Amino acid sequence: MKDNPLVSIIIVNYDGRSYLEECFASLMKVTYPNYEIILVDNNSSDDSIEFVKNNFPKTMIIKLEKNYGFAEPNNIGAKNARGDFLLFLNNDTIVEPNFVSELVKVITQNSKIAICQSLLLKPNGDIDSSGDFVDIYGRAFNSRNKVTSVQRILSARGASMLINKKIFQELGGFDENFFASFEDVDLGWRACICGYDVMLVPNSIVYHEGSQTIKKISSELVFHSTKNSLMLRLVNFETSYAIKSLFTMLFVVMARKLFKVKVIKDPEQPPPLPSFKNLIHGSCWVFKNFKHITKKRKLLNSKRKRSTKELVKMGLITKI
Repeated sequence: MKDNPLVSIIIVNYDGRSYLEECFASLMKVTYPNYEIILVDNNSSDDSIEFVKNNFPKTMIIKLEKNYGFAEPNNIGAKNARGDFLLFLNNDTIVEPNFVSELVKVITQNSKIAICQSLLLKPNGDIDSSGDFVDIYGRAFNSRNKVTSVQRILSARGASMLINKKIFQELGGFDENFFASFEDVDLGWRACICGYDVMLVPNSIVYHEGSQTIKKISSELVFHSTKNSLMLRLVNFETSYAIKSLFTMLFVVMARKLFKVKVIKDPEQPPPLPSFKNLIHGSCWVFKNFKHITKKRKLLNSKRKRSTKELVKMGLITKI
């Protein structure tokens, strides 16, 4: 790998003008010598595009005709990127000057390292994310453990994620059927299944406001979160684990919603339980799109190098 490979920083934006000023100002202080910035705009109604054009003219701007969520716009940005590495960055972030350098330093150490995540901090300095994991029942959760050294995680948060472009293409990019929510977990989980490593890099610091764009599509997100959590299980688990996880999910929802009983211990920072209405709507979507899910599952299993049992042994899928 050549020294200082080109890094393409891809930022998806939707009515995020109020965050772009600080985000871009911090990017202008980045010490890494070889990067480009791509803004993919989901048809914002504010002056986001005009602001970036006028103040950061070297930025490549891709304006979409409607709001496509997160997965597809990031894929569009990746297709237009010239870099050897893609750095997906949320618009509500402020980065430390060395955050790119630290990520590149780790990802270029070993060809098996596909993805790296920055340590995400809240504006007050508390840990926002030190990586994502799933438990044996397929419940994705965000870790907020204090980490001081580079370590394996199951998946990197899309708020600041560096990935080898060739591997991103090999994995098929983000699944655009996810729209928003869990698309980063799906990508990281698939990378681990295919034998690659995903690493947290604590020396790469990014401050993350969190969920700012998502607030603008909160009603849609509840539906997508439910269907996506079902897809995660169906695609990435082997059959026996997938069936067990789906029945467990239904049992947990019924026990808590109907009887207010917590039958299984929650993982760290668990996602909210879906309502019965959203569970039904999500299940209907899965049935309608089962052909896509089956095709994706078959392709992934043809490339599988790590079983769920192995990922459990590695600590990337956790036991209760």
